[in-house]
Formats: sequence, structure tokens, C-alpha cells
Amino acid sequence: MNGTTPATTRDRPTGRRNLRRAPVLVALFVAGCATHVGFDESSPRQVLAVGIENIAERYIDPVDAGAITLAGLSRLSAFDETFAVRRVDGTVQIAVAGIARAEHSAPAGDDPYGWAWLAADLVDEARRSSPAIGRLSNDSVYKAVFEGTLAGFDRYSRYTTPEAARRNRAARDGFGGLGISIAQNDDGVIVVTQVHRDAPAARAGFKVDDRITHVDGTPVTGMALADAVGLLRGELGDPVTVRIERDAAARPIEVTVRRAHIVLPTVAARRHGGLLEIKLSGFNHGTARALRRELDRARREMGNALKGIILDLRGNPGGLLDQAVAAADLFLPQGRILSTRGRHTESNQIFDAQPDEHARNLPLAVLINGRSASAAEIVAVALRDSRRAVVIGSTSFGKGTVQTIARLPNGGEMTLTWARMMAPSGHTLDHQGIVPALCTGGSARRAAALLGALAATDGTAMKLPQELLRPQAGAPHYTREGHDACPPSSSESPADIEAARIVLGNRAVYAQAVSEIPAIAARR
Repeated sequence: MNGTTPATTRDRPTGRRNLRRAPVLVALFVAGCATHVGFDESSPRQVLAVGIENIAERYIDPVDAGAITLAGLSRLSAFDETFAVRRVDGTVQIAVAGIARAEHSAPAGDDPYGWAWLAADLVDEARRSSPAIGRLSNDSVYKAVFEGTLAGFDRYSRYTTPEAARRNRAARDGFGGLGISIAQNDDGVIVVTQVHRDAPAARAGFKVDDRITHVDGTPVTGMALADAVGLLRGELGDPVTVRIERDAAARPIEVTVRRAHIVLPTVAARRHGGLLEIKLSGFNHGTARALRRELDRARREMGNALKGIILDLRGNPGGLLDQAVAAADLFLPQGRILSTRGRHTESNQIFDAQPDEHARNLPLAVLINGRSASAAEIVAVALRDSRRAVVIGSTSFGKGTVQTIARLPNGGEMTLTWARMMAPSGHTLDHQGIVPALCTGGSARRAAALLGALAATDGTAMKLPQELLRPQAGAPHYTREGHDACPPSSSESPADIEAARIVLGNRAVYAQAVSEIPAIAARR
């Protein structure tokens, strides 16, 4: 399965304020397939059948198809408080205003398809029996029923409406667009905040701070940002005419551009001294390819002057599982990256590194914080457990599960947790997170103490107190004491980068951080 979207959440570093931006939505996903039930159109029976069957078959824990179906149908009472559905002996009954309106034999509890068909019949009868429910659109019914079926599940399992699902697919997979990021100022003006390299807009001469006033003749000033995004997106190869105003131009400029396949940029790189500093904001369809490109470019252009890499995963909420595995693989010559375990046969997988490391012999530091989650944690823990990188920052979020996405016949999506992630060590990350070796979380005083201790090293070994230096590899990976001593933080402190620069600048200190910490911990 798995956008540049015409709008992203990233500002240019110019201090621009009060710009409303369209959201970028990501989590940790693998491909999911909608079950085919032999229909040619999106009928309520088909949508409910696909949704309920996927829940029953794919959710990580065993599911009672009857219980979740009745929980879903009960949600219709939000639209008519006199509506009720109940299971009596071997039957299912619905009533409106206390009067029984229908009664059906209940399917077996492990027959999700039978329950889905019954749900569709009961929805039809509820619509005929209740004027309030009868006025509901199909999409309103699906949303109510599926939210009810998933109410007792974990917080990552959810139903997504067709409109929201289209936005999510664009963020994951890409879409037809121009390759610009836009925002909207307080006056309702659409402003270009970024022009992405090698995209149609760049070739057409778009510039940062251009103001978009019309798209295909439609005025966009004052329009909702999401609607302006919709006008700029479209089918691949289709032309779109954009009118822009530019401070350096005496009159408006009209540019016609053909839309191309755009994938949201998630990789930003800069160089500081002999270090390559890479910020990953998420993991979508283009992340691993863009990361590989930056690594190859730096090695080609910097040569022996390249002394190390800082991989910044702070604030990274996750993304696609295969992209996380591919990103970690770029730094590993061999060994386990991740395994997943679940109830569905296909959820049990093992991912190992391939022997084509792109950053061979280069010291590596990984930065994390309390908003590093999911796919970001996969990369961090794989590099930690292999002793390939030193982890710096504050304890990560602790989202140790994998979600599969089933596309429903109405265009909506069912996101279901179907596996737990297991680190190479065999430990789970769920509700635990990754405790960094070098902790800057908790207070400014702690960060200052860490930087002071690192700066004072004699170049041969780190002599840091335990509250600053935590075990990097080996058991135990996670303890409540360690988590509490380095609590998750949402900040992206400059101290993280500074600590990484110091560590990567001293090979002896770096080697101790990734190799000798377990031995030090074992002797205590």
C-alpha cells in the first residue's frame, strides 16, 4: 500500500507566523486488503460485510463477531433514543419506542459474514421503523456502526470516512500535484512556503513567498485551505493554470503546469562540519529512497571529510512499516531489524538487514524524544540493539504495534491493530518506549550537565554518572526506573544535537557509547 501535498505542516525557517497549514497524517501501517464478497457496487450490505469480516479476521486479539456487531448497531440509538437492539436467547431483536419491529435468528458467534448480512438487514429495518435513522446517509450509518464495533478496541483501531481516507492515502502513497507546500495567512491569502526539488512547480519557476490568487480561474483567497489543496491536486498529467502574485513582478503571472506524481518530502539534510545531519519527519512511500539519495550524495561530495551522521527522529510519529525497515537497513550490514507477532498468519514476519550498508564505518547518533513513535522507534531500536548507533534525547513514545489498513467498498478505510513489534533483543516497545543512552530529557539542568561532562572528557573514555548514561544494549532494555529517570519530552532541545556532535567527534567516546555501556552496566 502504500504526498508533496499542496500544503504541509512544515514552515520555512523564516519566523513566519499565523499560517494555517493542511495536515500531514501518518502512523505505522502495512498493506491490508478489502475482502471481496461478490458485489459490483458499494451497497450497505457489502460495506458492512467487508468491515466486520476484516475486524473479526485481522484484529490482534480474538473477536466475537456477534458482540461487536450488536455494539455497532446499538450506536444508532444516538440518532433515535427509542431505538434498541438486543440478543435474546438465539435471536436478535430490534425495537423502536418499545415496540418490537424485527426478530432474526442469530448467526454463530464465529460467523462474521453471517453477522454482517444480519447487520445490513437490521439497518434496513431500523431505517424503515425510525424516521430519524431513515434520514441518515449511508456514510453516517457506516461511521456510527463501525465506531461502535471498534469502541472496545485499542486506540489505534478506527474507521476512516472516504474523504479522510483519501487524504491519508495521499500522504502515504502520493498524488497528482505540483510539488509545492502552501499555507494561508490571517488575510486568507494562499502563500507558497516551499517549492520541492525536481517537481513540476520548480521547473515552472514557482518561488517561495509567491501568493496564489486563482486556480483554473477560481479565486482562492479566503477559501478554506483544504479546498485550495483540492483544486491544486488532480489526475496525473492533467494541466492546471495557477495565477500568482510576486513582489518582484509588476503584474500577476499565470503558469500552466501538468500534475505529476508527488510524494510528501519527509527527509531534510544539512551539513555541519564533517557531519551529515538528517531530519526524518515521517515514513511514507518515498522516505527510504530519499534517505538513500542523501547518504549517497554526502559520501560522493564530502568523501573522507564525512565523519559521522546524526539521524534526527524527534517528533517523528511513524509511517509505513516497509519504509522503516528499509531506512534501518541502510545503516546495517546484517542482523535482525524487527519481527512482528499477531493472530493473523500474515502478521507474523521477520525482517533482516541485507548486506548493502550505505553508511559503512561512519559513526551514527540517533535522536529521539517523547513524540518519536512507531516506525521511528523501529529504526532507533534496530540501530541500538545492533550497537550501530548511540541513542540520545528522551524516552520515546512507546507505540509498539502495527496496523493494517483494509480499504472498504465505499472508499473508507478500516485501520486495525494486527501485530506487536518485537525489537531485535526480543523485547516489545508497546507502552515502554526506548530509553536513550545519553539522556537530555527531564530538565535543562540535566542537559547542561550532560554537555558539560561530554565536553570535559579526556578523549579516551566517558566518566558519566548513571543518571546521564543508561544501558545502550543488553538486558535490561527497559525498566520503570530508567523510564522515570529519563521521562518522555516533546521538546527538540539544541542540547540533543550538541551532544551528538561531541560524541561523533571523538571515536573513543563513541565506541564506548555503543559497545562498552552493557559491560559497564553489568559491573554495577
